[in-house]
Amino acid sequence: MGSLGTMKAIEYLEQYEYALYAAERAKRNYELEVERIDAIGSTLSGDGQPHGNGVSKKTEDKAIRLADKATIWLDAEEEVQKKLEEITDFINSIPGIEGVVLYQRYIERMTWREIAEILSYTESGVFKIRERALQIAERRLSNEEKRDD
Repeated sequence: MGSLGTMKAIEYLEQYEYALYAAERAKRNYELEVERIDAIGSTLSGDGQPHGNGVSKKTEDKAIRLADKATIWLDAEEEVQKKLEEITDFINSIPGIEGVVLYQRYIERMTWREIAEILSYTESGVFKIRERALQIAERRLSNEEKRDD
């Protein structure tokens, strides 16, 4: 576990992963809504009453729910792309092996063991690099906050 200072950097770097999870949930909610509609069956006369265009209120409600779920999913996918670009740019500003380790962990989502194997380091060596990288990231985040003030 990192120090309190590096926790801020970890939380920032994990935003991409959180965006991915949110997009997966939104996609699954959309798929569940499609399955629910398919299971119920779409009818043009659900309540037997025409509603202006001859489409039932039930069918309109289904279409609205499905469109809402699709919009949430698309918005979540846009957020994934935004976070991917933002975090990648941030990591790319960190030079050397430290930037490589952060990229492999937080963008490529590799395990520490995988990173160690690819870089021909021990896991403890990768953790030392990670600590240095997180300290660099923390300083950069602090400098960005100071500029924003």
